[in-house]
Amino acid sequence: MDALVRLRRLGFRKWYERQLLESHLYLVTCLLGLIAVLSAIELFGARRSAGEAVLAIAVGLGGVWVCLFCWQRYSRILQVAERLGDHAHCPRCDAYARFEIVDGGRALDEAAAGDGDPREVWLRGRCRKCGCEWTL
Repeated sequence: MDALVRLRRLGFRKWYERQLLESHLYLVTCLLGLIAVLSAIELFGARRSAGEAVLAIAVGLGGVWVCLFCWQRYSRILQVAERLGDHAHCPRCDAYARFEIVDGGRALDEAAAGDGDPREVWLRGRCRKCGCEWTL
């Protein structure tokens, strides 16, 4: 589902909460990958055969990949959510997260979330309270 459609359907507050939960799930998964790397080091040190050495190397490489991937996703999702959350106040009446989404930037999409600059993510909002439009 398109991120802009999902954001409009959920509303900004629920979208923001879900982004924070998702990013922290990636952080927990990153820590599990780190545990796999540490376990692989221990397995490699206590190996008794070539098969155990290959298994330890495979577990270690898998853990490194999981750590790197999940850390990148964690930091990207958190940066985008925090950037939009910091600008979710209406400049005229100071209402927080009480706006309709008029338009959004390209990097909000899941496919683009892994590359580019988080500052490319933007939303155009219209306050439900006073009608003011601003760019988040």
